[in-house]
Amino acid sequence: MQSLFSNAAGFKMPADGWYQLAPLGEFVHVEACVIQVVDAEACLAMASRFKGDSAVENFAGLLVDFDHGSLDGERRSEAAGWIGDVAARPDGLWAQIRWSDVGELAVKGGRYRFLSPVWARNDCVDLGYGRVRPVRLLNAAVTNDPNLKGMRALSNSGGVDSKTKAPVVVAVAGKGVTMNRVIEKLTNHLGLPVDATEDAILEKFGALLSLQATTELQNSLKQVQEDRDGLAAAQKVAEGELVNRHLAEFAGVISEVSKPFWAEQLLRNRAGALVVLGEMASVAAARAVVPVVPVVPVVPVVPAPVVVGRKPLHNRAEVRPVVPGVGGGGVSEGTESSALRIRNRAHEIAKAEGVAFGVAFRRAERELIV
Repeated sequence: MQSLFSNAAGFKMPADGWYQLAPLGEFVHVEACVIQVVDAEACLAMASRFKGDSAVENFAGLLVDFDHGSLDGERRSEAAGWIGDVAARPDGLWAQIRWSDVGELAVKGGRYRFLSPVWARNDCVDLGYGRVRPVRLLNAAVTNDPNLKGMRALSNSGGVDSKTKAPVVVAVAGKGVTMNRVIEKLTNHLGLPVDATEDAILEKFGALLSLQATTELQNSLKQVQEDRDGLAAAQKVAEGELVNRHLAEFAGVISEVSKPFWAEQLLRNRAGALVVLGEMASVAAARAVVPVVPVVPVVPVVPAPVVVGRKPLHNRAEVRPVVPGVGGGGVSEGTESSALRIRNRAHEIAKAEGVAFGVAFRRAERELIV
């Protein structure tokens, strides 16, 4: 067990004023017949609750008394110190203490070597099977008879002196009580004689805890099985609802006869079945579409005029006799060459474009006659 002080000869106190109130672990409280579970969750809860309590106006701190005297209404009690802050650390619960004059003298002089935290029973979470987790620190005390073993500071005062069997006052919520009645009740409960040694009591109590742990494990396993069965049933219901929704979605391609088949396929391989049903629905939709025939306006085709023949441009009715010696005689050379050019050009157009000669002739006229 470690002492509170770093220098046992001089009882040197820590310079920062921080002391370990409780180490991590599970500790039997014989008077209350419970196991105190001081874990990380408990330390965090007590530190958080202290922050809230200390936020109240004119908060003086939590009392640190001598041997839990404040819990016994018949005893005079005075303050050894006051807790001004609480912190959860990896090795347990720590408190910053401002000592009173008598408290500082008692601690520095070595009259008290350990601290003892106190929590009320109704400030503990019931974990079942006699195990409780404290979540709020009530106060503390300096003591020389720790109950929480293995701490750097002090611990719960409690139990019976193994040598003298003298009763010792323990920290409980409400008042201080002697252990004689508690030991008597405990030995009767465990089936042991009244004068049973502490080792015999603890051994019997440990066996009882093992039985409780086994029962707790069996109950936990049963609860897990029940939860698993409940989840399986809920999953089956959800799967059935999903299958019915898919069957309704593809009602257009699933007949009443094939519904059981598709329901089974959706349960076995929902993704694959949905792909096939989707393709079936696409094919059915494509077949249901009525093709739209576009209305093409009918443009009347005007046939090209058929030229049966063209009246020669000889103008015979207007031919005048040529008087010899006046204006020359015969057809004008320029007129004849122009007609030949038109004719030749008409042949070229008709041959190149495959149009009727009459059409080609008119185009040739437009080209060559200005």
